[in-house]
Amino acid sequence: MITYSLPKGVHKLCALVLFVYGTAVSADTTALQADSVPAINSHTPLTDDTVAVTQDRSNDLELERMVVTANRRQQLLEKTQSFSVIRPDEWEGTTKSVADVIAEQTGIQTRRYGGAGSFQSISIRGVQGNRVLVLLDGIPLNSAMGGDVDLGAISTGRIAEIEVHKGLTPGEFGGNALGGVINLKSKTADGSRAVGSQVSLGAYGYKRYHIDASSPGNERLHLFGSAAYTGSENNWPYLDRGRTPYSLDDYQVKRVSNHQYNHFEGRLHSGIELDRGRTLSTGISYSTSEMGIPAKEGSVNRTAIHGRELLTLHSVLLNDNENERSVVQVTPRAGYVRWSTNTFWTSLDESMGTFHGTITSVPNGYGISQTDLHILNISCVTDLSLTDDFAIQVALHGKHSQIVTETVVTGFPQGDWPGSSQELTVSSDLNWSFPFGKRAVGLSVGGSLRGVRSSTEGGHNSAFEIEVSAGDTTEYPWSAQAGLHYRPKENFILFCNAARYSHVPGLRDKYGANGPIIPNPDLKEETGVTYEAGIRYSAETFFADLVAFSNTIENGIILLSHGNMSKPLNLGMTVASGIETSVWVRPSRFFQTELRATLQNVENRTRIYNYYGNKVPNEPVFSGLLRFTVSPHKTVDVIYWLDYKSGLYRDFANVWQRVPVSPDQLGMAFHNAVVSWKPAEWLQIDLSVINFNGKHLRYDDVLQAIESEYSWVLYPVNEWSITAGMSF
Repeated sequence: MITYSLPKGVHKLCALVLFVYGTAVSADTTALQADSVPAINSHTPLTDDTVAVTQDRSNDLELERMVVTANRRQQLLEKTQSFSVIRPDEWEGTTKSVADVIAEQTGIQTRRYGGAGSFQSISIRGVQGNRVLVLLDGIPLNSAMGGDVDLGAISTGRIAEIEVHKGLTPGEFGGNALGGVINLKSKTADGSRAVGSQVSLGAYGYKRYHIDASSPGNERLHLFGSAAYTGSENNWPYLDRGRTPYSLDDYQVKRVSNHQYNHFEGRLHSGIELDRGRTLSTGISYSTSEMGIPAKEGSVNRTAIHGRELLTLHSVLLNDNENERSVVQVTPRAGYVRWSTNTFWTSLDESMGTFHGTITSVPNGYGISQTDLHILNISCVTDLSLTDDFAIQVALHGKHSQIVTETVVTGFPQGDWPGSSQELTVSSDLNWSFPFGKRAVGLSVGGSLRGVRSSTEGGHNSAFEIEVSAGDTTEYPWSAQAGLHYRPKENFILFCNAARYSHVPGLRDKYGANGPIIPNPDLKEETGVTYEAGIRYSAETFFADLVAFSNTIENGIILLSHGNMSKPLNLGMTVASGIETSVWVRPSRFFQTELRATLQNVENRTRIYNYYGNKVPNEPVFSGLLRFTVSPHKTVDVIYWLDYKSGLYRDFANVWQRVPVSPDQLGMAFHNAVVSWKPAEWLQIDLSVINFNGKHLRYDDVLQAIESEYSWVLYPVNEWSITAGMSF
């Protein structure tokens, strides 16, 4: 195993070198920045007549009318469903992760399994993360093995935009996602010539160094490259209850150990302009990271390490010439992902128990587990736009996934069964709007049909001393969706949607891990029905929307345990309903405020273990975010936001793992702030504090067997950072 670390003092030297290098480079970004479009907040609707407020921290903070023309697909989505875009101004200058940013949107929750770089997943409107489709530059990251996508492995430094689809699933993504879609878009070459660098230092040994450069190689070739390092000791204080939570005598404050994190990332992207407004966009990226795995509360891990490698290649042929208003646009795309994870532990690690192999009681015992996921995805999306208000989209997707595993454990082996899957999907959408005067009514319909073949090589299960037969199954999940919208005014929209989705169980769902799990290759597909109805209004200094939703999932997969063995069965059912609202107001050029709130009931309808009627874990009844932005000077912005969640449970039984622990505590409120100062066009300095309060710990206890191999959840408090960014 390789542990990445930098010698003492090198971090400060890197920061100094980057600063000196940045000040020595001559460039003229004043004109470039003046010509660029300011960032649009996620709540700003992307329509033809969008009015946004310029927030350039270097110029006058006068309200400026700006018309933003989104592509036709975004315009139609904005009229027909819950659709939002998150831009970098939501996370720049902070230590937020990708999942943290997404979870600040309405209807979305996150699970974070530790400090910087930890495994992190999200749920959308009560649908858990293993049923949410996640794409990176158009490539689906969801494994044929199943399970949540690890958003902690993707740094915010590479992201230019995040699309969130909570209602209908667009056909360009396959049209069939039970829990919604997260589409991550990386920064690309845009034809400009600029050099940018950032240095961040923060609490608990946090540091981040980032540099990127873009340049037009010639009239048709544009290049972009970046390199970044992120690290953290992750040694924040927590309250250790000495394994006796109901006795206060042995409580003491300790620091997290064996949780250090190191992450390296490099990217290269090119854009080649072709004839007729076409651009061939190609990118390659590689990242590698390692993190110590801390023990559960009251235990100590000394050697446990988890590593990740992510290699992506993608290429897409785009039509950038919107002025031509082409009737037919064809967008072919190809991508490849290799996602490798490895875990190493020894008998010195007290919380690496039976889930990883019973080696804690074996002297000099050890375990090595590695899984390589290979994904090859090819798609072609055809858009037929007869008018600005009528569009048909047909998409064809092909995907191959291959899982290669290797496990060596003292005792009996543990790990995934090797296998593969092939998918072929045909999907289509029709979006139509019929204007009459200043009003308009519209219709959207769509659907998809997918063929999924999955196979596993099987093998010998040492826990049961049985042979697991090779499996090969083919299934045909389908989806259908429809919606209506009505626009009485240009800036006022009402919409309602309904959809039926399905999910084919992954290989891990069917066969489990090589251990005390009895395979069940006959699992049926999970199905879900979703409804939503909303109203949206936008004006020059005001925006508001209100959406009511309802989701039902049937045939959910439950791992039914009996004694020392378990078996996956289609016994689960979940019903979720709620209301989401977002309000954004800018009464003056000096002040802006925003409210995001979700009121929901996510109920477990599973008729086993007395689960029926319980709350689904990690789904608070109420969650909200209140943000204030004050601009006392044209170079200074002060942002404060309050993140609140009502009490929730981390276990399905709703008994032991309540957060906050005491039932008389109404919930959790987390205070956050950012101060941004831009003394020059080329320099910006940010000071941020995330979750500042007087408590030692924001913590959620979890059962090891439930939480995807992670034995606890800890969130650091008072997580401050200082970031200096330079661009030329």
